[in-house]
Amino acid sequence: MHTPRFHEPDAPLHVGDFGPAVSLTEDLPQGIDADILLLGCGDARHILYTSFVDQGLPERKLDITACDVDEHMIARNILLFTLLLDDDSSVSLRQIWNIYYHFYLDDPDTVLVASQAAKLVSLSQTLQDWHASPYGATLRFCDETTLPLVHNIWAKYADEGRWRCPRRDGDHWAPFSQSLYEARINQLYTKYTSKQDVSRACAPLAMQFANNLVFSADQHWKRGLAASNALPEVRKNQTPVITNPVFAVPLTTSSVIKYPTDPLLSFHLAAAHASLTETSPLQLEEDEDDSEPQDRLFEMALMQFEEWTDAFVGAAPRTIIRFTASECFAFCYTLRHNYGTDGDTCGQHYRGKFGFDLLQLVKSEYGRGGKAPRQFDVIDTSTLSLEVSILNLLVTAGPLLKDAPSSTLYTENFHRMSDAAQRYEDLLCGHTTSVSLLLGLVPAEYWTNAKAVSTADQVLTAWADEKATPEAKDTIFGFRLSWKQSKHLTGQHPHASLHFSIDDLLGLANGVYHNMAMKVLIRKPLPNSHHHPGTIAAFLRTIAERAQVNSTLLFEMFLRMITEEDSTLARPHLGAFTVDLPTPGLELANLWGWQNFKRKAEPPFKKWISIPKVLAITVVVPTKVWKEIKPAPRPGEQWQTVTVEIAGYLRISNQKDALGMDVVTVYSDTQVSFGKLTTEGSPDQSKFTVHVQEDKAGWKGTSPMIISYYVPSEFVEAMFSVGFVSFNTLFTVPDCDGFEQVHEPGVLWPWDRPLTDRKHVFITKSRPGQTGPAITEGQLRNLVVPQIGPSVPTFTAGFDWGKSMDIAHITGRLNITSKEARELLVSNVQIEVEQASPFTFVIIFTGKDKTLVLSLTFPGAVLAEGSITRIERREWYVEITAPVANPTSLALPDDYILPTTIIKPANHQVQKMAPTTLNIPHLNLATLPILSLTDKTRTRFLTTLTSLMFSTRERRLREQQTTTTTTSTTTATSTTTATITTTPASSSSSATTTTTTTTRLNFKESLFTLFTLSSSGLQGGGGGQQTGVFALSHPDRGGIHMLLFVSAVRLDGAHGSVVLDAAVLPLTQKMVDSGGGVLEGFLSVLGTLECCTLTVDDAELLVWKRALPALVERCRDWEHCQGGDGGGEEEEEEEGEKTKKKKCEYVVTGRVPVSLGDGEQVLCGCDQGKLPAGFMALPEWETAAKYATRVAISPVYASALVEELIDPELAKTVAYEIGGRRDPVKVCRQCLKPESMQVKLMKCARCSEAWYCSAECQNKDWETHRMECRPPKVDGEK
Repeated sequence: MHTPRFHEPDAPLHVGDFGPAVSLTEDLPQGIDADILLLGCGDARHILYTSFVDQGLPERKLDITACDVDEHMIARNILLFTLLLDDDSSVSLRQIWNIYYHFYLDDPDTVLVASQAAKLVSLSQTLQDWHASPYGATLRFCDETTLPLVHNIWAKYADEGRWRCPRRDGDHWAPFSQSLYEARINQLYTKYTSKQDVSRACAPLAMQFANNLVFSADQHWKRGLAASNALPEVRKNQTPVITNPVFAVPLTTSSVIKYPTDPLLSFHLAAAHASLTETSPLQLEEDEDDSEPQDRLFEMALMQFEEWTDAFVGAAPRTIIRFTASECFAFCYTLRHNYGTDGDTCGQHYRGKFGFDLLQLVKSEYGRGGKAPRQFDVIDTSTLSLEVSILNLLVTAGPLLKDAPSSTLYTENFHRMSDAAQRYEDLLCGHTTSVSLLLGLVPAEYWTNAKAVSTADQVLTAWADEKATPEAKDTIFGFRLSWKQSKHLTGQHPHASLHFSIDDLLGLANGVYHNMAMKVLIRKPLPNSHHHPGTIAAFLRTIAERAQVNSTLLFEMFLRMITEEDSTLARPHLGAFTVDLPTPGLELANLWGWQNFKRKAEPPFKKWISIPKVLAITVVVPTKVWKEIKPAPRPGEQWQTVTVEIAGYLRISNQKDALGMDVVTVYSDTQVSFGKLTTEGSPDQSKFTVHVQEDKAGWKGTSPMIISYYVPSEFVEAMFSVGFVSFNTLFTVPDCDGFEQVHEPGVLWPWDRPLTDRKHVFITKSRPGQTGPAITEGQLRNLVVPQIGPSVPTFTAGFDWGKSMDIAHITGRLNITSKEARELLVSNVQIEVEQASPFTFVIIFTGKDKTLVLSLTFPGAVLAEGSITRIERREWYVEITAPVANPTSLALPDDYILPTTIIKPANHQVQKMAPTTLNIPHLNLATLPILSLTDKTRTRFLTTLTSLMFSTRERRLREQQTTTTTTSTTTATSTTTATITTTPASSSSSATTTTTTTTRLNFKESLFTLFTLSSSGLQGGGGGQQTGVFALSHPDRGGIHMLLFVSAVRLDGAHGSVVLDAAVLPLTQKMVDSGGGVLEGFLSVLGTLECCTLTVDDAELLVWKRALPALVERCRDWEHCQGGDGGGEEEEEEEGEKTKKKKCEYVVTGRVPVSLGDGEQVLCGCDQGKLPAGFMALPEWETAAKYATRVAISPVYASALVEELIDPELAKTVAYEIGGRRDPVKVCRQCLKPESMQVKLMKCARCSEAWYCSAECQNKDWETHRMECRPPKVDGEK
């Protein structure tokens, strides 16, 4: 395992979370079957919501593997799923809600729990019985142990249902009440709940009603019920008192409840207080005068729960959920071992950190021929990264991703606003750029510096909260990172690799080691370390394979280096390193002079036929000894949760080694349990083994403690006569941020026994229950350097060990293998090198009669500026050395914002070709609430939300743009035709062409205009009818290139944002040719209506064309036509007649978009005309709709990993204004400068609502502002 072993007397029970539900398939193409792995799966909200979002989209099969170490969580989830699958009309939705979420029930609900649990007990006698049951097709089990565990829990549910009389059964309920009481007064759990904590469930309207949800969360924690109307109407005024068996069973046996518990936090609640249209989804009835504010939130949550559960039942025939109650690392390693061995179901890993149960996969599911997935399209790690670190998860779970562009691994992260660059590097122990390249995984939003997920509500609520501390207002905000395989983000050759010199790799490993391991070696009041030497060993194994270096040499050099650098700290841990690292060239016992210790007795294992590299030491600790170190509250901290880390030691008392140091080695990877130990065979026999009959009472029992860990055999042999085994303890308590703080170091040697003690110390080949050491990275990684062909490009990293201490440049080499290219190369033709994308250089051979273009795609973003090209004409290769780029670098091509690529069938891991987005989540527009735009007071949040698209850096750029503007808006009421002059996409003929320093900013300005005018209403046509029509125009390249038709503004609660439900019509030459263009009539009519024209330059036009496929694919509710080898059309048999079916141009050409040329097709034709009825109320719309494509346009925000999203002072100003804590602060509508002593604002003379810092800003904004500028109404005027 990769983390130190911290133990609590009671396991934590997490029944809620501050993060609302997300769709598990939001980064996958619609209609593609998906295998999903949930690590730390928690409750059922994500699974239910995923079924809801997929409803109405192209159908897919879902195979979900749910891994959670807590068997009580799994038992609770299966109880819910079976109640839903029964689809019993006599069981109300409210009853199911109560059973799943409430601590207390009334009698009918309790009877339902007991009867359902009894039913599940009868169906789960054996695994075969369960799989043959009505639930077995949908709900399955991964391993042999989980079903018996949940079977016993269901039996307790059924038994607990007998206790339903308040007068008679009060004593029986007392332990449950006591457990809740202790949890509620615990310092961590009663800490202040802030508006920011609940903001994600309220977004994007958290500033308006977060206080209501804070109250609701506290009420559920205190009362165990959600909102005041949590019961059916006939019993609304009755408070249930019967303990819910679903919570009573764990809390009266082995668990402690964790805050928060309010189910409302799982839902997207903004629609409860938003102004919605009459036809909008999630439309609640108007507020009753006597209703409580939190009741409306409850009604919204209950409405969503009903829709989600209905969708789950409908998707059940296409859904499989597999459960395992196991620790995430154990399960990942076992799966990887199973996949690599084609069916071995045991990787010798224990199921959890406590106990000696081995994780054994079910052979019928995972044996040879089994259908359970071993690799996944999606891996969601929930909040595990807070407990075990992101690096551990990427190393262990990353290899389980399928080799596809859409494959995604999610981590939950919490970061402060300040110092964005440092935040990114800290993700992976100070060297994220280098390490992510080595791991082949990178956050999708990092290189694009773009995402469609808003953190604005989290930032603003932190500042609006009067009780928040100054530290909180530095704003720790949570967000979800999507890790993608870097080769698919960059488009790199699938077999290309990044090489490191062994010295550079050693320097990198040393830097990571010092960042992660110093917290292991020096115990201070710091956040609980997620790492121990086993973590570093796994990391070294991984990077050795990826960098293709001699792994054994790297490990030996690394161990020598850290010993020489700081032997005092590293020396005691070297034994733990060598447990997992091959070091045949190092005899550490001899190196340290331990071979000179005088042996009084020969170790019994010397008589074994063979001695393994490591030996298991199992120690039996008497009860009276471990009772002294039991993790229990200390004086003055009555109910504070205390954890204890138990580490094993091998030492020599009062002895010094050759360096004068205490002879001691430490082992953090211990396995602990309680019970009775028995032996088989004698210690001098090779088959000598130990067995443990475990006492399930654990810390609450009286059995001896049993500790087992592996030690290098040479250490045991050298120290056998004079050595002692011992253990040490480290007590910690959680602080207000949830970090573990050192509480008490414990007694250094609370108890020790000599290695020769055969009563308490047992030396065997493996730990109890195992047949050998657990499978780790060393057995799973391919340590043999693969052979690659000469046509595959190679890359070598160059480091700067002086300043950046990281990769400074990358050298790429492209071998010229084709006969045609070699002839051009040796004939001395002109060769030019240009940068085509942040990752790709194109090499252009220009001969007399022909031109040849080759590409070289790097593993990360690089710069053309400062690059060096070397052309070896006689040796037939081109080599480019390019500096590594920062995503905000001004010299970086700036059109890589919303990229899309093609997912192709490979290794049977995907079924069909389809476009896939890389950094924007998919949506089901039909499920999103529609905002009513009539009441401006209720849509003001849109201006704040969309204006925060501009990062702090971009706001400064906006202020600096005082002389020219590249994105302008005009109204057109006389346009009758649109013309396009064919010009190459790379042309720079426009007078408005600017450098790439402002392209991204211009794109955001256009988006801001779209949202501003769409939300304010675009009046035209003379009759006051809203049109929502926008034209994207390049005056010097033919005028209008595309039309946008905005139908609605929708709430996107899952991503804390809003989205424009729109249609796009990219104009082609065929459409607009005068005297025959198919849209000539529509364009003539459109010229009589009011239309907003967005003027763009070359670079921004390119951004829009590259972004369009992503905006289409994210909301697609239709299937792409799968083409064959040719293009054009294919014949299809339908009802006895042959019809023509158009092939997808993406599939045929293998590229997205189809073309970037003026007047040429941008999008494929599969999507044209697939719009809902009544989408737009425009004359001749039926004609235009045939060629239009639906798009979902969201605000595009910068990445918090790249730059500061919002200046703290601006956040404070905006939050105070919205929160009403001060008079509204006026800001310039154009450049957003606030009024101050230096800046005096002037108001618009016509409407008196818009303010400007200068006439220049007013002139810039006028073309936008004029669309909504209206004189104030006179008293009595309608």
